[in-house]
Amino acid sequence: MMRRSLLAITVLALLGAVPQQPAAQPAAAPTPQPASPAASESKPGTYVGVASCTNGGCHGSTVALNTTSVLQNEYFTWLNADRHAKAYNVLFDQRSARIARNMHLRRKAYEEGVCLDCHSTRVPAEKVSGHIDLDDGVQCEACHGPAGGWRAEHSEPGWTHEQSVARGMNDLRPLTPRATLCLSCHLSDSRREVDHELIASGHPLLAFELDNYTETMPPHWKRHSERQGVRAWATGQVIAFSASMSNLARHARGEKWPEFSDMSCYNCHHSLATSTWRQERGWEGRAGLPAWSPQHWAVLRLIIDRADPAARASLDAVVREVGTSVSHMNEPLRTAAAADHARELTEQVLHAVDNLSWSDREVRSMMMAIIDDRDFIARSDVHSAEHVALALQTLSSDLTRRNPKLLKSPMTRAIDDLFKELKSRDSYEPSRFIEKLQAVRQTL
Repeated sequence: MMRRSLLAITVLALLGAVPQQPAAQPAAAPTPQPASPAASESKPGTYVGVASCTNGGCHGSTVALNTTSVLQNEYFTWLNADRHAKAYNVLFDQRSARIARNMHLRRKAYEEGVCLDCHSTRVPAEKVSGHIDLDDGVQCEACHGPAGGWRAEHSEPGWTHEQSVARGMNDLRPLTPRATLCLSCHLSDSRREVDHELIASGHPLLAFELDNYTETMPPHWKRHSERQGVRAWATGQVIAFSASMSNLARHARGEKWPEFSDMSCYNCHHSLATSTWRQERGWEGRAGLPAWSPQHWAVLRLIIDRADPAARASLDAVVREVGTSVSHMNEPLRTAAAADHARELTEQVLHAVDNLSWSDREVRSMMMAIIDDRDFIARSDVHSAEHVALALQTLSSDLTRRNPKLLKSPMTRAIDDLFKELKSRDSYEPSRFIEKLQAVRQTL
């Protein structure tokens, strides 16, 4: 497990999705404080602050106690090992300053809402009943929901998880709401997004895969096999594609269409001196037009093929319509309608995907299907290749959990080599990546 976590952190850093440590002097780390009287009052829908969770008998132990249904060291794990706790601090570094400058923001990155919405727990003052510090970064309530309605009660004898949910806690046990919550920052939603303006200003491109990211937080909960691993990966793929279609439809109906963050960066941003492979690959439509990026469809299409082959056939046609309408750029209503249709069809197969079985044989079969999908990979972009590599990492990690000897096997080394091929997006070449995939295949 340790190797998997270290590898995944390295991978996410290569993909530009993990915040780096600040170069400038960051804000001080949060110091545990006793809960204020206001935080002890039951005020559903309000935020009480991370300090109210830090009591050693609750979530503030320095070691896992394993005496209750929770580990009780959640605060210590978050503060010392979870990058969410440092999300605000990165707004002080040179990259953040450059982004703010390029976007002509009036204030510093650590003062601007467009940055704070994902890098802190930023809520309206009227929704705060305790004490919220921006320098706490993405703290407990950002994920678990405002605790004003259940913090004082949830440790009482007889109080249930369902009661807390009814009083405002986010229920993150089911995979769908968990993936949706994560993707609201790690992909974008109607309130928070990394659009083309942010990317052009220097913000890292976003990449997200539910199981990999869950494993590298690191986990601060007791493990449940049905909530992690390949099942989380597969369900997360459905939710990510559905969310990407919602974003696309919203952009197409908005005032700033075309929104180039929906498209493949590398159809436009590439070296003309080394672009022969693009010409050899050819184009889906008119040569040289910007193209929709199929990154969230790259692996999902194969999962759906196993869960519901008829749905795959229907979705293939709709996804082609999405790609065609996006590349035209002057038919936003057509694009929005196609994206809505794709989202609706995808949501209809969620139950079937969520209930797939994943035996050792089925995991290996999926890895083979991904590797053998050469034509799609050859036509697709580097973002799609990243999702392919992350998928194979997740699937291989499932095999390693069952057979730890695989951790030092040729399979693991061959998958590591895939990420070396993706280290520089500018030099990505599909044929080389396909060769590396064949090396993985031989180990299976």
